[in-house]
Amino acid sequence: MARTLFVTLHSKAALIFLLGIVGIIFSSLLVTRYFFLFGINHLEDIEITRANQQAKAVIQRVVDNQVEYAVDWAYWDDTYTLLTNGNTQYASRNLEADTLISLGLSMMGFADLDGRVVAARVLNNDDEREFIQRIYQSAAIREHISQSLPDDALTPLSGLLEIDNRLWVISLNPIRDSSGTAPAVGWMVWGQALTGRFPSAYENILTGDNSLLEGAILKQIETSEHIVRTDTKLTRYTPLYDLNNQIVATLKTTEQRRYYQKGRQVFQYLIMTMLAITSLIGVLVFILYRRKIAKQFISFERDVSALLGDGPLPHKRKDTFTHITEQIKALAHASSKTERQLKETLSRFDALYHSQHLGMIILMDDQIIDVNQALLDLLGYEREQITSLSIRDLCRNDESTLARLTSLYQQGPRDVTHFETALRCYKGNTLPCAIEAVRLDDGENSSLMLSVKDISQQKQQAELIETLSHYDTLSGLLNRPSTTEALNAALANQKGVFALYFIATRLREIYEIYGHHAYDSMVKHIADTLKGQFVGATIGRLSENEFIVFTDKSNERDLEAHACLALKASDNHIALTDAEFDIGLKGALIGPHLQFQHFETLVHCGFYAIEQARTGSKYRVEIVDEHIAQAAQETLVINRNLVSALKNNEFTAYFQPIVNATSNQVIGFEALARWHHPSLGLVSPGVFVPLAEKHKLIIELDEVVLEKACAFLQQLQQHWRKKSQHRLTIHVNLSSPHFGARRLVDNLKRLINRYQLAPGQLVLEVTESILLGADKETIKRMHALKALGVQLALDDFGTGYSSFSSLCNFPLDIVKLDKSYMSEIETNDKAKTLVRSIINMAQELGMTTVAEGVETASQLRIVNVWRVDEIQGFYFFKPMSAEQALNTFGENG
Repeated sequence: MARTLFVTLHSKAALIFLLGIVGIIFSSLLVTRYFFLFGINHLEDIEITRANQQAKAVIQRVVDNQVEYAVDWAYWDDTYTLLTNGNTQYASRNLEADTLISLGLSMMGFADLDGRVVAARVLNNDDEREFIQRIYQSAAIREHISQSLPDDALTPLSGLLEIDNRLWVISLNPIRDSSGTAPAVGWMVWGQALTGRFPSAYENILTGDNSLLEGAILKQIETSEHIVRTDTKLTRYTPLYDLNNQIVATLKTTEQRRYYQKGRQVFQYLIMTMLAITSLIGVLVFILYRRKIAKQFISFERDVSALLGDGPLPHKRKDTFTHITEQIKALAHASSKTERQLKETLSRFDALYHSQHLGMIILMDDQIIDVNQALLDLLGYEREQITSLSIRDLCRNDESTLARLTSLYQQGPRDVTHFETALRCYKGNTLPCAIEAVRLDDGENSSLMLSVKDISQQKQQAELIETLSHYDTLSGLLNRPSTTEALNAALANQKGVFALYFIATRLREIYEIYGHHAYDSMVKHIADTLKGQFVGATIGRLSENEFIVFTDKSNERDLEAHACLALKASDNHIALTDAEFDIGLKGALIGPHLQFQHFETLVHCGFYAIEQARTGSKYRVEIVDEHIAQAAQETLVINRNLVSALKNNEFTAYFQPIVNATSNQVIGFEALARWHHPSLGLVSPGVFVPLAEKHKLIIELDEVVLEKACAFLQQLQQHWRKKSQHRLTIHVNLSSPHFGARRLVDNLKRLINRYQLAPGQLVLEVTESILLGADKETIKRMHALKALGVQLALDDFGTGYSSFSSLCNFPLDIVKLDKSYMSEIETNDKAKTLVRSIINMAQELGMTTVAEGVETASQLRIVNVWRVDEIQGFYFFKPMSAEQALNTFGENG
């Protein structure tokens, strides 16, 4: 009867085992799928939030930049006089459309302290003052300018504002004089339209698909920050607030859910595959289980029957299992030693075999007792090999790790310790691992269980992040921030730092002609050359074509020698397809005796030394001395003070008389720009004029000199009429950018009318570079100037690119011979022939000739023989200030 009741027990166990395996596999898949997709959702939330916050930061940066740039205008003396004295010329000079466009603005307005508009300019708007007045009447701005605060407490206001269903970036600044000490006299408002410009103008720096939701559409969406997720897209909405702290727009950022779609598709394929495989394996396991293990179950069933004895058997299967369980428990409790062994076995089983992703180690007295398969796979050992080792062998006698494990024996059972260490693999290499150690206690012996996780990938990622944050990805050298920090630290330590500054002058040209691939090859070539020559030194890339090497462990002679070798190595032409490149690498050596304190001044000194270097050996490194360092420092000061010098009226004009070659009587003057720097004194035009051209301030400088020249001529002419009926002329140099400026003709009309200049009195001297190409626009502009009664003079003829045909193609009145010819005509026959030919041709064409730079009587006799018309030079007069000229040639002269 017992055999009849137990005959299906092994079949039932096989089915339960099979169902358990299937359940574990699919539940694991479902749980893994849930957490995988949950992780993807979290990652997508981070990415969409980062893209949304980046777009929001771009809008805030536009607001901040507008406030920053507006300060110079608000503290400009011309703006101050507009509010105090009603400067009538301000709008025509400063509120042109070109000015607003160059500043990136759509409108600009000025009002007094009560908000009444004084001047305004709005692009594409006919009613400009009414538009600006509406801005000043807005609630936030009205409240800001109406505050009862002390003058020094008046601050700028900036933010967003909706006007005529368009979103604007608005900034409001108090207006003071340039010193900032005078009380505020009004308010200046700047604005640029954000609608239509965002995000299209910033697509190259934005990562997501961004847009601004404005107007009526705001009522249709939720105004708080939230994320909307569909199967294909992820969208984040962030409200934007205006100056009145009201929601004026919503920033919408959208990204495709590519990772979510791919992840879900992969899991669908995985589940279908696992279903098929599990079904096949399940059938095979069920068959094998019944055939191979059935005999053991039958034996087990007989043994259980023997344990139960002759007592009545339960009629229900669950009673049989209950009875069997009670008998097994009775046998287990019969022996305490068996119980302890079972507890230890279960503990080890739980540690070694229930973890599929972590390596496990069991230690007893620092000896490795057992490990799981995951650890063997991780370190590459066989089980017999690793169990013969101690933990000291595996940790390479790392005292820190051993101390942690020793201290764990003194702690209570189940106390957990976490740390990181490097374990020795079978091949001899080390593997960084995260260790979780716990003490196990079976009553007689204490052991340690270590769970081991491979963290080599995390370490590599951390090292990569560290490298990317400090090194230039193209060249492999330190990037500019890291180089700056390292060099500043070295200079602060005063350890005798030598620095070598290099600049590749032709890299930009190579990029523009041959493209990215050639440019990248050149940069890598330079980096490899510097690494090879300066082993042990710190090397950094400062910009697209600037590099620096510095060290405190060398001397000047060795560094100079290696630098020359680097220049020679870089000069080797690198062939790419059919082209060869000359990098044009140049270098300057800065020694510790110059005692630089900061990175920027040292780099500028190196750049200045190369820029000022005379032509010499191609592979010679420029050695920076005290003289060059002082000149570089002065140039840096001049660079920084150029804009403020124009605002503070530090530029003035000196005047050199021009005399008639026949009568030796003064017939005119040339106005020459001069700069009286507060600390440097009189700065040479050869220094500040190129800097003004570089910083695009040459037009403003020309206009200052032109204004002063016209004012001087009017003042001098009042006294000159008493001595002579001949009208004086004033020559003013005109730069190429100024010649092409749109406002030139209108400005000349204003000056001629204001200072009552007669036709022919104002002479504009143009350079030969303006005449290149002889295009119709140039000739048309020259005729427009002559129509105003202005004479045109060709300055420094013969030193540039023009030919004799230039004298025929352009409506010129005067030809000025460059002073370099004057120093040659006494000794150089070719110079004599050239000057004589120029004079004869100009006279044949009806042009006046002026000889510049006449300094000796011999030069004067020669040009008089050649019948030059006018003479200018130190032989007669040196340049003088307006006051000196008036004293010499005016009422007292």
